[in-house]
Amino acid sequence: MRDFSKLENENVEKYHYYIIGKDEKKIVGKLDKLMKFYTLRFIENFIGREIIYDVPNDMLSNAGLVLSKQYEEYNRIFFKVRKISFLPTNVKRKSKKYYLAECTGSEEPKDFPIQIANAIQSSFTEPFTIDLVSVVRQTIPKIEIKVYGKKYKIVGGFGYKAKMFFEKTEYKDLLSGKKVIKYGLTFKAPIGEDKYNQEILDVIDKYCTELVPYKQTRFEIAKRLLFPEPMVE
Repeated sequence: MRDFSKLENENVEKYHYYIIGKDEKKIVGKLDKLMKFYTLRFIENFIGREIIYDVPNDMLSNAGLVLSKQYEEYNRIFFKVRKISFLPTNVKRKSKKYYLAECTGSEEPKDFPIQIANAIQSSFTEPFTIDLVSVVRQTIPKIEIKVYGKKYKIVGGFGYKAKMFFEKTEYKDLLSGKKVIKYGLTFKAPIGEDKYNQEILDVIDKYCTELVPYKQTRFEIAKRLLFPEPMVE
């Protein structure tokens, strides 16, 4: 494992939508027609994968921490820690994402408990009163998230560039084998291009009625779909 730790700073704003139905071609055709000063170009197919780890009693996720192994482009695999907010959707902040280290497919968090425990501790201002090294050693793979998608580029004649992803996401409970599939679209808008970003968002909001916006993370969606809270009478 090549050891390093850094905060991931993104230069894009992400907008997520559920797709009602599966008609990607209809949405692409509609956007390409209505975004008058932009061109939507297909780039490539892609597959993404993430395995989320926790201890059997979900102590990390209950504390707002997501420890995962992320499979990225060019066969690169990273351990990551994310601190998520439990605030209501309209006021919650972006999750902080820390790349911990590049690893191999066979390595797991429990193989590097000290480095990962230190990264978890750095996510909080107050020190933990429990032995984090011991906690990391007890982690097991609990959720797998696979994304099969198509990547598009949006370009404007004035130098504007953005990306759009059509995604089929498979959420799997690794202990029970339960699977749930959702279809969605992600618009990655460059920061600092508010005027042009808003023109595209206006087209989506006004004309693409099959797109429903959401702000939850994939981890939060996985928890809701795979482990729904019991209904209260």
